Amino acid sequence: MSESKQVTVEEFLARRKANPKAVVIDVRDDEKWNAGHIPGAKHLHKSKIAEEIAKLVPDKKTEIICHCGGGTSGPKAAAELNDLGYKNAVALKGGFRSYSASGEKIEK
Repeated sequence: MSESKQVTVEEFLARRKANPKAVVIDVRDDEKWNAGHIPGAKHLHKSKIAEEIAKLVPDKKTEIICHCGGGTSGPKAAAELNDLGYKNAVALKGGFRSYSASGEKIEK
């Protein structure tokens, strides 16, 4: 599996502002997703990426930002997407924990 690029919360927010069509994918489990997530994010459990991504994001040129809870599974998910041909997939450094610590809005 290839390495994935990671972006900070500040870079993540700037990317979303510059490209509102960028897709945010939350790879955490259902319980954590339901407790709170980044507004506009799509939920796709880390174990279902290979089988579900084409339905969720058919265009492999789409900018995708993956995140998990603390920064381990998100980079793995982005690397898996890179290996599947999604060349604009990156991970949020520090995952949801870093996003929520920034004080940005959380959706439930």
